[in-house]
Amino acid sequence: MALKIISKVNNRLRFLYRKNKFLTPSLRRLLCNALIQPHFDYACTAWYPSLNKNLKKKLQTAQNKCIRFCLFLPSREHLGAEEFKKISWLNIEDRFKQNVCTNVYKFFNKKSPDYLSDVFSPTLNLRNTRNSCKKLNQPSVKSNQGLNSLSYIGPLFWNKLPDDIKTSTSVNSFKHKIF
Repeated sequence: MALKIISKVNNRLRFLYRKNKFLTPSLRRLLCNALIQPHFDYACTAWYPSLNKNLKKKLQTAQNKCIRFCLFLPSREHLGAEEFKKISWLNIEDRFKQNVCTNVYKFFNKKSPDYLSDVFSPTLNLRNTRNSCKKLNQPSVKSNQGLNSLSYIGPLFWNKLPDDIKTSTSVNSFKHKIF
């Protein structure tokens, strides 16, 4: 799956480079957001956790090419956190974590598909304490496949979030607060 995504990203980026002289900086970013970034996000909660380090590095390299394209940077230019901030993107791993946490946020706010009620199990608190705000039970797992499942990763990331982020008023504000 990751190799298909990398191929699609590179093909679309080559297309955009061919149209380079017609594109302004804001249009470059808009086109990368519309044509390329969705490939990184689509069903990433299913395929990303099981990737090896080499494939994760290749995915990050593909995203880095997009950032260089958007910011008119040379192909060998080092990218740091400031380049990601300039175009308001997260790196691949943080983007994956954001998608997982967004699925959990939607689950708690009843904006998710019904099947997620089988994936997540909220903690039942009989007493209202400071740490009782929207927690999920962490299932026990016996295999690496279980460690890579959404039902395990979701609670792992979600329970570490501060309560003020968990109680965001909209999905959009939640996404912007998370990283």
